[in-house]
Amino acid sequence: MKWLRPFLMLTSAPLTAAELISVRCEGGAPVRPYFATFDVDAKAVVFETPPINIETNFGINAHSGEIISATDGKIEFMLRVYPGKIDLIFDRIKKTMTWPGLDDPTFRPTLTHQCTITPPRSILSFRVRDPIQHPISVRCEDAGYMYFTMDVASKQALFERGQEARGFRGEVTDASQDEVMLLMNFDVPRRVVLSRISKTITIESIAGDAARPRTVMHCEEVPGRTMIEIYRDPQR
Repeated sequence: MKWLRPFLMLTSAPLTAAELISVRCEGGAPVRPYFATFDVDAKAVVFETPPINIETNFGINAHSGEIISATDGKIEFMLRVYPGKIDLIFDRIKKTMTWPGLDDPTFRPTLTHQCTITPPRSILSFRVRDPIQHPISVRCEDAGYMYFTMDVASKQALFERGQEARGFRGEVTDASQDEVMLLMNFDVPRRVVLSRISKTITIESIAGDAARPRTVMHCEEVPGRTMIEIYRDPQR
């Protein structure tokens, strides 16, 4: 079914200019996972730090960065973190992440962590323990564009207003062959219905509130929104 088609699994073929990939790496003591999502064409990277609590994923944060080079199966990139930057190297052939150390390893030795290449991480996966596997993203007609991303299996949902970079979480409350129903946590909770037949999103009205009438927008399916969208320059 078109609306629920899965991401294509990545192979170990050499990196191409337009490739978008994510990696899951593990390091530290105790060992904890962290993630990076790369857009080689845009020279952009989003890095998700290890959680303080592996059971709840508490403490995960995201940092944007820039890919310096992508040659010979290696991605060298820089992260912008306060008060400066961090340089890292992902080796796709060896599936390792290298944190270069100082010339004197007594103070900061070079660290190498094992990684797994995964499909691009959905924007819904941020601060979610289990990665979102088959999300749906739609773009709706509106000034500045509006995006809804949802996953029926995990019941996760996210609304974004593109050029304003505003996001609101929600949940999938019901789903059928033809419709997906959401409850979005806007400034006040609103019920939202995605119709696969009419290709529309309906935001239901709030009784007695003239400022929040029923709204119907035409929408189209777009490639699944990934973590890289958090830092991508608006080009829509």
